[in-house]
Amino acid sequence: MRLVHRVRTSASPAQVWEVLGTPTNWPLFDVFLSKVKGSTRAAEVGQHLVGVSRWTVLGIPLDVLEVVPEKRLVMRVRTAPGITEELTFVLTQTTRGGTDIRVSIVVDGLFARPAAPVLWLANGVNARVLANRTARMARAARRSNRVA
Repeated sequence: MRLVHRVRTSASPAQVWEVLGTPTNWPLFDVFLSKVKGSTRAAEVGQHLVGVSRWTVLGIPLDVLEVVPEKRLVMRVRTAPGITEELTFVLTQTTRGGTDIRVSIVVDGLFARPAAPVLWLANGVNARVLANRTARMARAARRSNRVA
C-alpha cells in the first residue's frame, strides 16, 4: 500500500536538499528523531544508519537505498518489529521558484495494515515540518542577501 503526501515550500530544491540530504539534519524535520548516528557525511546509497527516538532510547535502523541530490531520496526504515517503511522523497522545482515535496510511504510487514494510517499521518507531519523549516531558511537567506 503506497500513501503519498504533497507539500510546497518557497525554498529551492538545493535549500531543501541541505536538510534532506544530510542524515544528521533529519531530526530538524522528523519529529520522532532526536539524532541520527552512523555518518556525518551527506546521504549515500548503502548507508546503514541508526535514528534515535526522541521519546525513548530505541534505535531505529535507517538504510539509504537511493540518492539523487536535490531530486530524490529513498530510505528503508525498520520502524518496529513487524513494520518496515520505504520512504521516498521527491523534490520538484516549481515555476515560481519553490519546491514541491512529495513523500510517499510503502508499509510492509506483519503489522503493516494497522500501522499504515499512523505512519501516514506521522510522515505527513514530517513533510510539513520540512517544508516550513526550509521556507524559513529560504526567507532568512533572502533577508541576509538584502542586507549584504
